[in-house]
Amino acid sequence: MLEVFKDAITLMISAGKRMIDSALNQAEVLLKVRNLLLEVKRRNKKVHTIGMGRSGLAGKFFAELLKLRRIKASTIGDTLAKPVDSGDVVFAFSGSGWTTTTTLYSELCLRRGAILIALTATKGSKLDRLADYTIYLLGKPVLAATDYIARKIAGRYKTPLAPMGSIPEFSALLVSAGIAAMIDSNEPLDAFRRTLEVILDVADRSMRYILARENILLEFILHYEDARKNGAACYFYGIGLLNYISEMISMRFQHLGLNVNSILDWILRRREDILTVISGSGEASIPRILVEEGRRTGMKVLSVVGNENSTIARLSDVFLVLEDIEERKRYFELGREEPEQFIPAFEIASFILFEAIVAELARRFGITEEEMKVLHANIE
Repeated sequence: MLEVFKDAITLMISAGKRMIDSALNQAEVLLKVRNLLLEVKRRNKKVHTIGMGRSGLAGKFFAELLKLRRIKASTIGDTLAKPVDSGDVVFAFSGSGWTTTTTLYSELCLRRGAILIALTATKGSKLDRLADYTIYLLGKPVLAATDYIARKIAGRYKTPLAPMGSIPEFSALLVSAGIAAMIDSNEPLDAFRRTLEVILDVADRSMRYILARENILLEFILHYEDARKNGAACYFYGIGLLNYISEMISMRFQHLGLNVNSILDWILRRREDILTVISGSGEASIPRILVEEGRRTGMKVLSVVGNENSTIARLSDVFLVLEDIEERKRYFELGREEPEQFIPAFEIASFILFEAIVAELARRFGITEEEMKVLHANIE
């Protein structure tokens, strides 16, 4: 039971460990990027991020982490995007390195005198060739585990992991957290390594905790199965960094053929629709209000929290618990702690959890990677 989910978790954690080694093999570039960010901070310049789809959301995630380090950060294309000036630094996110809009924007930024840093899984791609510096991400995995191949040949399931860039996007989230940790550290490469190790350790322990309560996880997943059968709409919500994670998740659920609505369509909610909320504290005011209103109107409420005794957990039909870390708890004590040591372990563990849930649902729905690609946005 839930073997696809378990394999997806194993694959993601393994990929994360390989990303640590891969990134540290690019230490010279990492240190140059860190120095550029320190120079941006010193000269009061700006950092911009570019990307489309889930890669773009990974870029926004990175921009928010930089803001916590008191660096001015903006996302190109957003309503409140800042102008790109000479001496600014631009981070372009694209797993393929060929995304038309991303490469076009990158060229425009270079013309404005900006320094371009690419995060891509594809050496020799257009984005790689345009960039002043490139950090190479992991690509889609080549699965060599005998047990998986045996199961695939036996036809027990069709996809081990949500397709279309999950590993490069996951790598981008990890690298973003590591770079942010390097900025104010006297031992930047150690800070990079420690940050990623903490994130993966939290994720690993959290998934073990969830799998030890497999019946709750199964109930959580079955609600999405029912939504597909009944045509119920699915809403996903998180606040802060979790907003970007929840949007990445909602896109992948749409690729499964589920009816996914933006939270901006909240007024269209109906009884039996599903609201999924992600909240580390389980007490954040806006998610809590949505949960209360969802229950009042007869929605099914699912949540992923870092506190099983929280209000959001108590009000949910089903909730899953991920481990939290002390640095993250202090981050929410506004005015009491500086946020420089913030590590987005809960956020990235949430990403891993839902990627594995999508993989499990794809197997249950009998959906292949090719069928999911048909539901992927095709106009940038």
